[in-house]
Amino acid sequence: MSISESYDIIVIDILSIVSKKVGGSYEKKVQDRSFFGRLCIFCFFLVCTNGSVSDGRISLSSGWEYALSEDDASSGNFKVLDDSYLLNFMPLVENGRGFIWLKKTFELNEKLCDETLAIYLGRITLVDETFLNGNFIGGEGRFPPEEFSAWNSARYYRMPKSLLKNGENVLLVKIWVDGEGSIVSNPFIGIDADAKNAADRENFWNSRLNLLFAFLMLIIAGYHFMIWIKSRAETENLTFALINLLSVFYLSVFFYSDLPFCLGNFMSFLTFQKVFSSGLPFVFPFLIALFIKTFLKEKQTRWIFYVRLAFLVLPIVLVMLSPSYLVLRSMRWIQIFLVPPLFYIIFVLVRAMAKGKNDAKILLLGFSPLVGFVLLDLLIHEVFAVYDFPYLSSSGWQVVIVVFLFIMANRFVNSKQQVEDLNKNLESKVEKRTASLKEANDKLSVMNSALEEKNVLLAEAQKKSERDMRLAVSVQKSFYSGMIPKFKDWDVAYIFQPAAGVSGDLYDFFYEGNVLEVVGLFDVSGHGIASGLVTMLAKAVIDRKFRDGRSKPFSQVFSEINSQLIAEKGDIENYLTGVLMRMEGNKVKFINAGHPAVYFRNARTGKVAPIALKGGEGSSGIIGIDGLNPEFKTINFNMQKDDCILLYTDCLNESRNVQGDDYGFERIQRAFALSPIKDSKLILEYIIKDFKKFLGGTEVKDDLTAIVLRFKGNGESVKTN
Repeated sequence: MSISESYDIIVIDILSIVSKKVGGSYEKKVQDRSFFGRLCIFCFFLVCTNGSVSDGRISLSSGWEYALSEDDASSGNFKVLDDSYLLNFMPLVENGRGFIWLKKTFELNEKLCDETLAIYLGRITLVDETFLNGNFIGGEGRFPPEEFSAWNSARYYRMPKSLLKNGENVLLVKIWVDGEGSIVSNPFIGIDADAKNAADRENFWNSRLNLLFAFLMLIIAGYHFMIWIKSRAETENLTFALINLLSVFYLSVFFYSDLPFCLGNFMSFLTFQKVFSSGLPFVFPFLIALFIKTFLKEKQTRWIFYVRLAFLVLPIVLVMLSPSYLVLRSMRWIQIFLVPPLFYIIFVLVRAMAKGKNDAKILLLGFSPLVGFVLLDLLIHEVFAVYDFPYLSSSGWQVVIVVFLFIMANRFVNSKQQVEDLNKNLESKVEKRTASLKEANDKLSVMNSALEEKNVLLAEAQKKSERDMRLAVSVQKSFYSGMIPKFKDWDVAYIFQPAAGVSGDLYDFFYEGNVLEVVGLFDVSGHGIASGLVTMLAKAVIDRKFRDGRSKPFSQVFSEINSQLIAEKGDIENYLTGVLMRMEGNKVKFINAGHPAVYFRNARTGKVAPIALKGGEGSSGIIGIDGLNPEFKTINFNMQKDDCILLYTDCLNESRNVQGDDYGFERIQRAFALSPIKDSKLILEYIIKDFKKFLGGTEVKDDLTAIVLRFKGNGESVKTN
């Protein structure tokens, strides 16, 4: 609003208020409050500007006449319009629904005679057609029977010089009123550039700014949908994406006039208002509460969920049943259904803060901009009655979305840093211990070298070391399964290739007669004799705990193996990753403790996928480190005839070719999928052949172990997670 325009309006308001009796109608009270609000805004702009004014405008904020029928308008039978009715035509038309014709007579002043002129009418609800001296110069929206409002579009129409007269000119505006009707801005006739700037400013604040935020929210929604797809356990990303997506639809109420297509071609204005303007607000508290609960990891009882669902569904049903826009506009009372969900959101946040959850305090602060903007809107529009001032509540919600975006980003970064720090510290600890042992061994070698005076003794020591290594190799081999029988229900093939004499890989098969009961594959950290000794220790522990725990839950057996191994290996730093599978007919119980992904191939579809829990989690934690206390989660699935399982140690996926590329999980999956169908030996040979072809002669520096299990029996296949 320009200073000159505000000055004109204030002068008119003063004269109008002074000329009327105190304690007048509701419209007069609204006018008085509007005058006070405009006076405050005028004083603010007067201080903040250099005092320049826009000269030459013809104000259209007063002096109108009106007619309620086309016959009266055609015959010139107009009545004087009280200026207060510009803000609300509803009391004038019958039952709050109908047409009104507004007429304004004006003469051009000297400053405008030689200028290119335009009319600025601002926002008009609902639809208008504007005529100058009986000639149509512009209109927005669509009249009944297929009405569609252009309420948020600022009207700006050029006034051709050929239509203007030197004397008296007549401006006629035809407006459709239905549940609402008004000219909420401060219209004027002025220089074309001045009128266009006024319309552009109003369109920017009321429409295009919301369009810009809607576009950003659409990007945010897509981004968090992708994060959720990658990690479906983090459901707060899904709810946040839905909140942003629905915010785009809700904001369309403000900017749909700026879209390159007409929404009226797809739905009626009544349907549009029911869904986007009146129905969506009840969805937001439901989704926000869901977002907060998932973000704070808060559980919810079933009855509370059903109560929240009722506060969502009931008002939406009432909105959708409204027979007309007039009835829909009269249902403002229905917004009371928003109060309990909002109090519930505050309750959840306060309760979480009482539990010491700092994230709840951050979320509560994130809502504060919306509360502030809502209060400011109530003050400006309801207390001061400055209806042409832009609504700020939508901007407050946009600020909340931005704040939540930063909160989500901060949580993501913190989670990533925690994982990286954990990995880094664990690897650092192992490396430091290994370096310390190496340093001690080096010092011992130096001391031995100093004590040994003759090369013969050194040679004998070397020979003794070689004998010890051969003995360690021989002892270790005796621990592994030799020739395994042909099992009744399983076709088994495996390969075991230590990189050096003593291997850090451990595999085993437990069976009774020709019935395969358990298959295990483990990988000890580090290399050399120490890791080889740990494999033998682990073999004894696993064998003992498995046989003692046949009747126990599978996860409990695994936990006991972990506890016993920690107790027996003492201060040795080596830890294990591994896989253990228990078979009962075609039923398989599976636990993965920090080991590379184990793959399942469906015989019917040929599809290969990792065996994982719902949400994509496939690993439960590593074995043999005191203080970690991992939770070993069991995965249960069934096999059907010719279904296959592939187990392997990390040598297979981490070995690199000359170019420095590792074989990787994708190549393992592809080779497994393309391998023969009904022979585990041929399947394994195909995978190893593809692996060695990829390496191209590059030396394998780690122990390689792989096992293929093909189910030969009968059983109904169940889709694995």
